[in-house]
Amino acid sequence: MKSAVIITVYKRYKYIDEALNSVLSQSVKPDQTIIVADNPKMLNKSINATVIEADYPQLGKKILEAVNALRDDIDIVYFLEDDDMFHENKIEYINKIFEKRRDIVTVHNSRKLIDENGNQLNYEFDKIPFEIEITKDNIVQISRENYFLLSNNSSLSIRKNILEKIKDYVAQIDISVDVVIIYFSLVFGKILHIPDKLTYFRVGSGSSTIGNTHSFDEYIERKRKVVCTFNRTVNDLSKIYSILPDCENCKKVIKRDLLYLYLYLSAENNFVNCDYKVEVPSLVRIFVSALDYYLKNIISTKDLYNVTKGVLAQLILGKKKVSEMRSKKGY
Repeated sequence: MKSAVIITVYKRYKYIDEALNSVLSQSVKPDQTIIVADNPKMLNKSINATVIEADYPQLGKKILEAVNALRDDIDIVYFLEDDDMFHENKIEYINKIFEKRRDIVTVHNSRKLIDENGNQLNYEFDKIPFEIEITKDNIVQISRENYFLLSNNSSLSIRKNILEKIKDYVAQIDISVDVVIIYFSLVFGKILHIPDKLTYFRVGSGSSTIGNTHSFDEYIERKRKVVCTFNRTVNDLSKIYSILPDCENCKKVIKRDLLYLYLYLSAENNFVNCDYKVEVPSLVRIFVSALDYYLKNIISTKDLYNVTKGVLAQLILGKKKVSEMRSKKGY
């Protein structure tokens, strides 16, 4: 099977050589490498790759441009963000899975978490030591038990023919490309999550993770980036919900995710400056939605308890106090 790697870069070139080297040093080299970057002049000119200039932040549009540049003979497509890396055997290992498992349309591999200096961290997101087949029938249960399981673009690989079918939907998404790929993959078949840690996921270097910080002021600045990212994520999830066909269980997961994001942003949006903020429902509306979702079996008893506790905390203590408590606990 022939494979391609799509690498996306936007105003962050500190780690790009490491990302590229992890692709070039694969035990089985990709047949095509595509780099979509806002400033191609910052790239090593000796790299044998298709380079596309895209000076805008929307990740979905970048992926669309890369898909349109894929060679006709490509079978499998891998994604890599500019601050992540591949394990040297990743392409060889996952290609074999696609060759053997014709029923699998997308593979999600586990990650090793590293800090900004490349040091391995002593905690992890992916704790399941076995393979899981994910379908439209079990996505709700799996998402409840393992919230972070299917995140991270650099851990995804997909059959090109499926990516071609969903590329116009991907193009509508701002940053949550991993989410739209996961849910639309379930429309067309099965996803296989494997426990093998074939991606090095850098924590703290991007806009959606806080990671290790050296001062409270640095922590607050990174928290601001997370809050701003969550606002954009809410917009993406709402859009995915509206365009997603034939996967009611996927929509249940989206409703649950939005509930938690709204609860978080209900406090944080009052004290953080972001270029874009979503309109957050009132605390009463958030609670009523949680109760309705619980009665319809969209969320669990634990979810209802967590949301109720979060709503009461903001009503009793005030949003500012809740935000401050979160910051102190997180730091």
